[in-house]
Amino acid sequence: MASAPTLLTRGPAGRQQRAGLAFAAPAALLFATILGYPIFESFRTSLFSMDLLTGRATFAGLGNFGALLHDMALRSTLGHTMVWTVLSLAGQLGLGLAAALLIDADWPGMRWIRQLLLIPYVIPVIATALVWRWMLDGHYGIISANLQSWGVLQEGANPLDQESTSLATAILINIWRGFPFAMLVFWARMQTIDRAQYEAAKVDGAGPWQEFTHITLPNLRSAMMSLLALRGIWTLMYFELVWLLTRGGPAGSSETLSTYIYQVAMGEFQVGYAAAVASAAGLFLAAAGLAAWIVIRLRGRRRHV
Repeated sequence: MASAPTLLTRGPAGRQQRAGLAFAAPAALLFATILGYPIFESFRTSLFSMDLLTGRATFAGLGNFGALLHDMALRSTLGHTMVWTVLSLAGQLGLGLAAALLIDADWPGMRWIRQLLLIPYVIPVIATALVWRWMLDGHYGIISANLQSWGVLQEGANPLDQESTSLATAILINIWRGFPFAMLVFWARMQTIDRAQYEAAKVDGAGPWQEFTHITLPNLRSAMMSLLALRGIWTLMYFELVWLLTRGGPAGSSETLSTYIYQVAMGEFQVGYAAAVASAAGLFLAAAGLAAWIVIRLRGRRRHV
Protein backbone atom coordinates (compact mmCIF):
# COMPACT_ATOMS: atom_id res chain seq x y z
CA MET A 1 0.00 0.00 0.00
CA ALA A 2 1.47 3.34 -1.06
CA SER A 3 2.25 5.77 1.72
CA ALA A 4 0.61 9.20 1.81
CA PRO A 5 2.70 11.99 0.29
CA THR A 6 4.42 14.29 2.73
CA LEU A 7 5.36 17.96 2.40
CA LEU A 8 8.88 17.36 3.73
CA THR A 9 11.18 14.68 2.34
CA ARG A 10 13.20 12.38 4.54
CA GLY A 11 16.94 12.16 4.93
CA PRO A 12 19.47 14.97 4.43
CA ALA A 13 17.18 16.82 1.99
CA GLY A 14 14.39 16.79 4.58
CA ARG A 15 16.71 18.21 7.24
CA GLN A 16 17.67 21.02 4.89
CA GLN A 17 13.99 21.77 4.26
CA ARG A 18 13.22 21.85 7.98
CA ALA A 19 16.23 24.09 8.61
CA GLY A 20 15.07 26.43 5.85
CA LEU A 21 11.57 26.59 7.32
CA ALA A 22 13.00 27.27 10.79
CA PHE A 23 15.07 30.18 9.48
CA ALA A 24 12.15 31.58 7.47
CA ALA A 25 9.57 31.19 10.24
CA PRO A 26 10.48 34.35 12.25
CA ALA A 27 10.39 36.56 9.16
CA ALA A 28 7.14 34.94 7.98
CA LEU A 29 5.58 35.43 11.42
CA LEU A 30 6.67 39.07 11.53
CA PHE A 31 5.33 39.67 8.03
CA ALA A 32 2.01 37.98 8.86
CA THR A 33 1.70 40.09 12.02
CA ILE A 34 2.50 43.37 10.27
CA LEU A 35 0.14 42.55 7.42
CA GLY A 36 -2.58 40.75 9.33
CA TYR A 37 -3.06 42.95 12.38
CA PRO A 38 -4.09 46.12 10.47
CA ILE A 39 -6.52 44.06 8.38
CA PHE A 40 -8.02 42.50 11.50
CA GLU A 41 -8.20 45.86 13.30
CA SER A 42 -9.85 47.51 10.29
CA PHE A 43 -12.53 44.82 10.12
CA ARG A 44 -13.07 44.94 13.88
CA THR A 45 -13.48 48.72 13.75
CA SER A 46 -16.01 48.37 10.93
CA LEU A 47 -18.31 46.50 13.33
CA PHE A 48 -18.58 49.51 15.64
CA SER A 49 -20.03 52.99 15.47
CA MET A 50 -17.15 55.06 16.83
CA ASP A 51 -16.98 58.71 17.78
CA LEU A 52 -13.47 60.17 17.78
CA LEU A 53 -14.55 63.23 19.76
CA THR A 54 -15.98 61.32 22.73
CA GLY A 55 -14.06 58.07 22.30
CA ARG A 56 -17.23 56.01 22.67
CA ALA A 57 -17.81 52.94 20.54
CA THR A 58 -21.18 51.21 20.04
CA PHE A 59 -21.42 47.78 18.51
CA ALA A 60 -23.17 48.08 15.13
CA GLY A 61 -22.64 44.61 13.70
CA LEU A 62 -22.96 44.69 9.93
CA GLY A 63 -24.87 47.96 10.04
CA ASN A 64 -21.98 49.93 8.56
CA PHE A 65 -21.76 47.51 5.65
CA GLY A 66 -25.51 47.79 5.08
CA ALA A 67 -25.21 51.57 4.96
CA LEU A 68 -22.81 51.23 2.01
CA LEU A 69 -25.71 50.17 -0.21
CA HIS A 70 -27.60 53.41 0.41
CA ASP A 71 -24.69 55.87 0.27
CA MET A 72 -25.21 57.96 -2.88
CA ALA A 73 -21.96 59.85 -2.32
CA LEU A 74 -20.10 56.52 -2.27
CA ARG A 75 -21.69 55.50 -5.57
CA SER A 76 -20.52 58.72 -7.19
CA THR A 77 -17.07 58.19 -5.68
CA LEU A 78 -16.86 54.66 -7.07
CA GLY A 79 -17.66 56.01 -10.54
CA HIS A 80 -14.91 58.60 -10.22
CA THR A 81 -12.51 55.93 -8.96
CA MET A 82 -13.17 53.65 -11.93
CA VAL A 83 -12.64 56.53 -14.39
CA TRP A 84 -9.49 57.59 -12.51
CA THR A 85 -8.07 54.06 -12.48
CA VAL A 86 -8.91 52.97 -16.04
CA LEU A 87 -7.82 56.18 -17.77
CA SER A 88 -4.68 56.53 -15.63
CA LEU A 89 -3.68 52.93 -16.41
CA ALA A 90 -4.39 53.30 -20.12
CA GLY A 91 -2.41 56.53 -20.30
CA GLN A 92 0.54 55.32 -18.24
CA LEU A 93 0.87 52.02 -20.10
CA GLY A 94 0.33 53.57 -23.53
CA LEU A 95 2.75 56.42 -22.97
CA GLY A 96 5.17 54.10 -21.18
CA LEU A 97 5.20 51.71 -24.13
CA ALA A 98 5.80 54.56 -26.59
CA ALA A 99 8.64 55.89 -24.42
CA ALA A 100 10.16 52.39 -24.13
CA LEU A 101 10.19 52.06 -27.91
CA LEU A 102 11.84 55.48 -28.11
CA ILE A 103 14.65 54.79 -25.64
CA ASP A 104 15.25 51.36 -27.17
CA ALA A 105 16.43 53.05 -30.36
CA ASP A 106 20.17 53.50 -30.84
CA TRP A 107 20.26 57.25 -31.39
CA PRO A 108 22.86 59.83 -30.36
CA GLY A 109 22.22 61.27 -26.89
CA MET A 110 19.76 58.54 -25.97
CA ARG A 111 21.42 58.13 -22.57
CA TRP A 112 20.42 61.68 -21.63
CA ILE A 113 16.91 61.24 -23.01
CA ARG A 114 16.43 58.17 -20.81
CA GLN A 115 17.45 60.12 -17.72
CA LEU A 116 15.18 63.05 -18.60
CA LEU A 117 12.18 60.76 -19.05
CA LEU A 118 12.70 59.43 -15.51
CA ILE A 119 12.34 62.86 -13.91
CA PRO A 120 8.53 62.78 -13.40
CA TYR A 121 8.76 59.54 -11.43
CA VAL A 122 11.66 60.48 -9.15
CA ILE A 123 10.27 63.87 -8.13
CA PRO A 124 8.52 63.65 -4.72
CA VAL A 125 4.75 63.65 -5.06
CA ILE A 126 4.33 66.77 -2.93
CA ALA A 127 6.72 68.69 -5.20
CA THR A 128 4.85 67.40 -8.24
CA ALA A 129 1.52 68.57 -6.84
CA LEU A 130 2.85 72.00 -5.84
CA VAL A 131 4.50 72.64 -9.21
CA TRP A 132 1.41 71.59 -11.15
CA ARG A 133 -0.87 73.68 -8.94
CA TRP A 134 1.42 76.64 -9.57
CA MET A 135 1.42 76.12 -13.35
CA LEU A 136 -2.37 75.71 -13.39
CA ASP A 137 -3.14 78.67 -11.15
CA GLY A 138 -5.82 80.82 -12.74
CA HIS A 139 -4.03 84.12 -12.10
CA TYR A 140 -0.31 83.51 -12.66
CA GLY A 141 0.02 79.89 -13.87
CA ILE A 142 1.73 79.55 -17.23
CA ILE A 143 -0.50 76.72 -18.46
CA SER A 144 -3.77 78.35 -17.38
CA ALA A 145 -2.64 81.66 -18.87
CA ASN A 146 -2.15 80.03 -22.27
CA LEU A 147 -5.45 78.16 -22.05
CA GLN A 148 -7.20 81.43 -21.20
CA SER A 149 -5.55 83.23 -24.12
CA TRP A 150 -6.74 80.46 -26.47
CA GLY A 151 -10.29 80.73 -25.13
CA VAL A 152 -10.28 77.25 -23.57
CA LEU A 153 -10.65 78.62 -20.04
CA GLN A 154 -12.39 81.69 -18.73
CA GLU A 155 -10.27 84.46 -17.26
CA GLY A 156 -8.97 83.54 -13.80
CA ALA A 157 -10.13 79.91 -14.11
CA ASN A 158 -8.10 76.94 -12.89
CA PRO A 159 -8.77 73.47 -14.37
CA LEU A 160 -8.32 71.92 -10.92
CA ASP A 161 -11.04 74.18 -9.50
CA GLN A 162 -13.66 73.40 -12.16
CA GLU A 163 -16.11 70.55 -11.57
CA SER A 164 -16.05 69.62 -15.26
CA THR A 165 -12.26 69.41 -15.56
CA SER A 166 -10.80 68.68 -12.10
CA LEU A 167 -10.81 64.87 -12.42
CA ALA A 168 -9.53 64.89 -16.00
CA THR A 169 -6.72 67.26 -15.05
CA ALA A 170 -5.70 65.08 -12.10
CA ILE A 171 -5.69 62.03 -14.39
CA LEU A 172 -3.38 63.76 -16.90
CA ILE A 173 -0.99 64.72 -14.10
CA ASN A 174 -1.05 61.15 -12.77
CA ILE A 175 -0.26 59.81 -16.25
CA TRP A 176 2.65 62.23 -16.53
CA ARG A 177 4.02 61.14 -13.16
CA GLY A 178 3.53 57.38 -13.55
CA PHE A 179 4.47 56.58 -17.15
CA PRO A 180 8.27 56.31 -16.47
CA PHE A 181 7.67 53.24 -14.29
CA ALA A 182 5.86 51.49 -17.14
CA MET A 183 8.57 52.66 -19.51
CA LEU A 184 11.28 51.00 -17.41
CA VAL A 185 9.37 47.72 -17.10
CA PHE A 186 8.67 47.54 -20.83
CA TRP A 187 12.22 48.52 -21.77
CA ALA A 188 13.73 45.95 -19.39
CA ARG A 189 11.56 43.24 -20.95
CA MET A 190 12.49 44.37 -24.46
CA GLN A 191 16.17 43.77 -23.66
CA THR A 192 15.43 40.05 -23.24
CA ILE A 193 13.78 39.61 -26.66
CA ASP A 194 15.94 37.54 -28.98
CA ARG A 195 17.14 39.85 -31.75
CA ALA A 196 17.22 36.89 -34.11
CA GLN A 197 13.42 37.14 -34.27
CA TYR A 198 13.65 40.62 -35.76
CA GLU A 199 16.35 39.55 -38.20
CA ALA A 200 14.22 36.63 -39.36
CA ALA A 201 11.22 38.92 -39.75
CA LYS A 202 13.23 41.34 -41.91
CA VAL A 203 14.35 38.46 -44.11
CA ASP A 204 10.67 37.55 -44.57
CA GLY A 205 9.92 41.13 -45.62
CA ALA A 206 8.22 42.33 -42.42
CA GLY A 207 8.11 46.06 -41.80
CA PRO A 208 8.37 47.95 -38.48
CA TRP A 209 4.63 47.63 -37.79
CA GLN A 210 4.63 43.87 -38.40
CA GLU A 211 7.68 43.48 -36.15
CA PHE A 212 5.93 45.46 -33.42
CA THR A 213 2.62 43.59 -33.59
CA HIS A 214 4.01 40.06 -34.11
CA ILE A 215 7.24 40.14 -32.08
CA THR A 216 7.42 43.04 -29.64
CA LEU A 217 3.84 43.04 -28.31
CA PRO A 218 3.57 39.26 -27.75
CA ASN A 219 6.85 39.30 -25.82
CA LEU A 220 5.61 42.18 -23.66
CA ARG A 221 2.45 40.36 -22.59
CA SER A 222 3.85 39.21 -19.24
CA ALA A 223 5.15 42.70 -18.48
CA MET A 224 1.76 44.14 -19.41
CA MET A 225 -0.05 41.78 -17.02
CA SER A 226 2.35 42.61 -14.19
CA LEU A 227 1.89 46.33 -14.76
CA LEU A 228 -1.88 46.01 -14.87
CA ALA A 229 -1.85 44.24 -11.50
CA LEU A 230 0.72 46.43 -9.74
CA ARG A 231 -0.26 49.82 -11.13
CA GLY A 232 -3.95 48.93 -11.03
CA ILE A 233 -3.95 48.33 -7.28
CA TRP A 234 -1.66 51.29 -6.66
CA THR A 235 -3.75 53.69 -8.76
CA LEU A 236 -7.05 52.47 -7.35
CA MET A 237 -6.01 53.36 -3.79
CA TYR A 238 -3.70 56.29 -4.64
CA PHE A 239 -4.29 59.05 -2.10
CA GLU A 240 -1.47 61.59 -2.04
CA LEU A 241 -1.65 63.10 -5.52
CA VAL A 242 -5.43 63.53 -5.62
CA TRP A 243 -5.52 64.98 -2.12
CA LEU A 244 -2.70 67.42 -2.75
CA LEU A 245 -4.14 68.56 -6.09
CA THR A 246 -7.88 68.88 -5.39
CA ARG A 247 -8.74 67.39 -1.98
CA GLY A 248 -11.51 65.56 -3.82
CA GLY A 249 -13.20 68.78 -4.90
CA PRO A 250 -14.72 70.91 -6.02
CA ALA A 251 -18.05 69.54 -4.74
CA GLY A 252 -16.70 65.98 -4.80
CA SER A 253 -16.09 66.06 -8.58
CA SER A 254 -12.64 64.46 -8.20
CA GLU A 255 -13.34 62.36 -5.10
CA THR A 256 -11.80 58.90 -5.28
CA LEU A 257 -12.16 56.00 -2.89
CA SER A 258 -9.02 56.78 -0.90
CA THR A 259 -9.87 60.45 -0.40
CA TYR A 260 -13.47 59.54 0.45
CA ILE A 261 -12.33 57.16 3.20
CA TYR A 262 -10.06 59.86 4.60
CA GLN A 263 -12.81 62.49 4.49
CA VAL A 264 -15.28 60.21 6.27
CA ALA A 265 -12.78 59.16 8.95
CA MET A 266 -10.94 62.42 9.64
CA GLY A 267 -13.46 64.98 8.42
CA GLU A 268 -16.75 63.50 9.61
CA PHE A 269 -15.22 61.38 12.41
CA GLN A 270 -17.15 58.27 11.26
CA VAL A 271 -14.26 55.88 11.81
CA GLY A 272 -16.39 52.73 11.87
CA TYR A 273 -18.07 53.55 8.57
CA ALA A 274 -14.74 54.50 6.98
CA ALA A 275 -13.30 51.16 8.11
CA ALA A 276 -16.30 49.40 6.55
CA VAL A 277 -15.64 51.13 3.21
CA ALA A 278 -11.95 50.21 3.41
CA SER A 279 -12.74 46.60 4.34
CA ALA A 280 -15.22 46.26 1.47
CA ALA A 281 -12.64 47.70 -0.93
CA GLY A 282 -10.03 45.27 0.38
CA LEU A 283 -12.37 42.30 -0.09
CA PHE A 284 -13.13 43.44 -3.63
CA LEU A 285 -9.43 43.74 -4.48
CA ALA A 286 -8.72 40.32 -2.96
CA ALA A 287 -11.55 38.73 -4.95
CA ALA A 288 -10.41 40.45 -8.15
CA GLY A 289 -6.83 39.32 -7.56
CA LEU A 290 -7.93 35.74 -6.92
CA ALA A 291 -10.07 35.73 -10.06
CA ALA A 292 -7.18 37.08 -12.15
CA TRP A 293 -4.83 34.45 -10.70
CA ILE A 294 -7.30 31.66 -11.54
CA VAL A 295 -7.73 32.92 -15.10
CA ILE A 296 -3.96 33.13 -15.61
CA ARG A 297 -3.47 29.60 -14.24
CA LEU A 298 -6.21 28.21 -16.49
CA ARG A 299 -4.73 29.88 -19.56
CA GLY A 300 -1.30 28.54 -18.64
CA ARG A 301 -2.66 25.00 -18.38
CA ARG A 302 -4.40 25.25 -21.73
CA ARG A 303 -1.15 26.32 -23.39
CA HIS A 304 0.67 23.27 -22.00
CA VAL A 305 -2.06 20.82 -23.07
